[in-house]
Amino acid sequence: MTSAALKRALLIALLGLASSPALAARQCEAVVGEGWPPAVGNYGQAAAQLLGGQAEDGLSLLVLPARGVETQVLLRRDAGSSQWQVLAGQADKRIYNWDGGASRGGVNLRLDQSPEFAQAPLPDALAQRLVAAWASALATPEVAARAPVTDGEVVSFTINGERYSGLRPGCGQLAELLEQAALLVELAHSKDRKYEKRYEGIERALDKMHDRFYGEDAG
Repeated sequence: MTSAALKRALLIALLGLASSPALAARQCEAVVGEGWPPAVGNYGQAAAQLLGGQAEDGLSLLVLPARGVETQVLLRRDAGSSQWQVLAGQADKRIYNWDGGASRGGVNLRLDQSPEFAQAPLPDALAQRLVAAWASALATPEVAARAPVTDGEVVSFTINGERYSGLRPGCGQLAELLEQAALLVELAHSKDRKYEKRYEGIERALDKMHDRFYGEDAG
């Protein structure tokens, strides 16, 4: 898959351009909760590990689609330089595979593969601002005490090692996080000369989120 095609696939997965109108119209109920949905944990942990691991001191968004390949974007510090790095990954083939060949059938997680990755640096102040925004959003009533039962796509956020998973948010602050994650993917696939433009786009998204939910006129 070309870099442009990979970038487009990741952006589609994160923004849900093909998601149903019914989901987009849903009120801002808590469709995401702490941990993994029932029966998803083993699959989710394996997919997250294959697609770059977990950001213990940063943030990530993993998308487990109902069909198609899994994707993840992470923001974390580089172990060697302490520079913040964005890493966007996509499985080469669908990890979750239903094997119906056996008499009873079963799930086979295809982990023997080489995902495609792209990465880019992020300035410290902007990275810290993103982490703070995600931590604040994931501490609101939009997040339930437990991840809900899901049937189909699962989105899974992490912030500083804590995981929150469930359905795709159609509104509220968590929907803003999806937009920011898509901007991080775009940055990861950009050339050096485009970095400043991408940084400005992320800053604007954070400003919009702040003004909408925390500004003087919020609420």
